[in-house]
Amino acid sequence: MVAAEPDTGISQADRSRLWKTWEDFDAPPGFRAEIIEGDIILSPSPTSKHSLIFADLNRQIGPLGSEQDWYFTAEIGVRVEHTGEVFIPDLVAVPAVVLTEGEETSVIDSQDLLLAVEITSDSTYKRDRKTKLWSYSYGLVPIYLLVDRHDRNGTVTVYSKPDGKGNYLHHDPVAFGKPVQLPEPFGIDIDTSRFQAKKQNRS
Repeated sequence: MVAAEPDTGISQADRSRLWKTWEDFDAPPGFRAEIIEGDIILSPSPTSKHSLIFADLNRQIGPLGSEQDWYFTAEIGVRVEHTGEVFIPDLVAVPAVVLTEGEETSVIDSQDLLLAVEITSDSTYKRDRKTKLWSYSYGLVPIYLLVDRHDRNGTVTVYSKPDGKGNYLHHDPVAFGKPVQLPEPFGIDIDTSRFQAKKQNRS
């Protein structure tokens, strides 16, 4: 069992004000805005190596979309009702009806996701490991795939079976270069041989 426990003490009134501010916020070019632990946080655009992993993942799991009537997308807000947070994952998988039905919106509910993927960057790796892990479990995201370029030579961890209380009951960390099993409803192995860890500066 894996748990992370950041503080999310924020009133409903403050959540509503923060939500309205986020909706009206115009992020500067090259940045995306998320609501994290009661603050609006800006993250810069990804690097080329980060984008390489995104593209490789999308190419490997994308064919499942037409088979299962799913969509794989990015740059859409994911709202976690329990915490009042809004994340913009690097990649999400959702049933097609989540995007094709209903009114046009800038966010979808976390419980509608099949998969959330985060690829760490210099500005996000701590949040990806702790805050988002905890919140995705609270939001009942069934599978959280964390591609950690900042963990030594790189690791991929598949978190599954959220308990809705900040814990994932199952997790499998795998080093870059080894295959990663994505559980059902995906049921495929991900080739990580092209994934590249973040080069650490040495003095």
